[in-house]
Amino acid sequence: MARSTTLLKGGARPAGPLPKGSRSGRLVTVAVVTALVGLLVGNFLLAGRDRPLHDLTAPPAATSPAARVAQLQDELRARPGEPRLLAELGVAYLGRARETADPTWYAKADEALRQSQAARPGQARTMTALGLLALARHDFRAALAWGERARRASPDASEPLGVVVDAQVELGRYAAALSSAQRMVDLRPDLASLARVSYLRELHGDGAGALEAMRQAVAAGAGSPSDLAYVRALLGDLQLGAGRLDAAEAAYREALAGQPGYGAAEVGVARVAAAGGRPAAAARQLDTAAQRLPLPGTVALLGDVLAATGHPAEAARQYRLVRAIEGLNRANGVAVDLELARFEADHARGQGGDPARAVAMARKARAARPTVYADDTLAWALRQAGRAREALPHARAAVRLGTRDALLWYHLAAVEADLGMTAPARRHLATALGTNPYVTGAAGTFGERRAALALAKRLVRPPDAGAVG
Repeated sequence: MARSTTLLKGGARPAGPLPKGSRSGRLVTVAVVTALVGLLVGNFLLAGRDRPLHDLTAPPAATSPAARVAQLQDELRARPGEPRLLAELGVAYLGRARETADPTWYAKADEALRQSQAARPGQARTMTALGLLALARHDFRAALAWGERARRASPDASEPLGVVVDAQVELGRYAAALSSAQRMVDLRPDLASLARVSYLRELHGDGAGALEAMRQAVAAGAGSPSDLAYVRALLGDLQLGAGRLDAAEAAYREALAGQPGYGAAEVGVARVAAAGGRPAAAARQLDTAAQRLPLPGTVALLGDVLAATGHPAEAARQYRLVRAIEGLNRANGVAVDLELARFEADHARGQGGDPARAVAMARKARAARPTVYADDTLAWALRQAGRAREALPHARAAVRLGTRDALLWYHLAAVEADLGMTAPARRHLATALGTNPYVTGAAGTFGERRAALALAKRLVRPPDAGAVG
């Protein structure tokens, strides 16, 4: 078991406020920006994170989710209405949803958990599971309410705090999430709590501290083999976000060695291949992963690779599938506005794109989830719609924590360049490339490659007369 860690410090730094890192990086001259243009050639742009940490909150089952569902259904036939069994069945249904990417399992989980809550109100296990269901459906206010109720019912349990932390992060309540995560890791410094420490450090610009905590999470073990693979894949995401392709691929391969066919690691290997200039290999890997588990992010990435390698018709089919999957999610109670808004913003200027729709979706999403990534999505949607001046405050808000995500800084630079703000655009593009020369992250798009190259070339030219500096 790993020792308890102090969240409000990173690496060997002294205790104190969580390090926020540099917001703009070192100043880079026009000549350095020119040199960095070459680093983008032959590579694709990726960014963000699409794997929720709440997947780590549910306790591991000794059997597969499908086998566990069958077992619990048999037990319930013998003991109809038993609250504990109903709660466990609800959790098993959530496992099936993760295993299959089929959102219809959420309705089954909802029914089982509501029956358990009605039969025996106030049980922390059931309320935590209801919080997990709300997180999966992106109803973060409901998740926070259930997590807080479960925490009050069982103040010494760490699982309810996992729900609370995740909900607070997704509601943009970062200071509260820091406090809750500290309580969680103090109670139990295990895989689930340390992974949350890592993500909060990452959000606040402490890349070294994030890596340290994620390595501690791997070392802490506990949980199922899929949980360990999940955290190893997150470690790969951190390495990928820092542009360390070899280290990222090693982490993803280690995840696959422990859990063959693990989808998140398969997609990670594909991202590394794409960033390394091997799009054909990335397409093969993504096609395999999407057929096994058709998650919207995976399908969208496959479409982007196909588009970038000269297969627009095949890419369009993948994009239609993304919208169909998100429609199915919405029909089963999942709020997909932010995810779909990000997709629509990335593809707003392509065939079938609708910039106005992307902006409307992004505004709605930001109202529900006022996070740095929601601000980034709204900024990018507005910029894609030709409304850079409206985009600027949101692009600035997206980097307010100092998050060392190259795509956030690239988007800010692109907005500033559109407004003729050449000097800050140069600085912020340099920050993006200094963070990660591949502008690569844990989720995202290949769509900005040519735009990023064009932006870098624009910024090495003398600014136009009258441009804002």
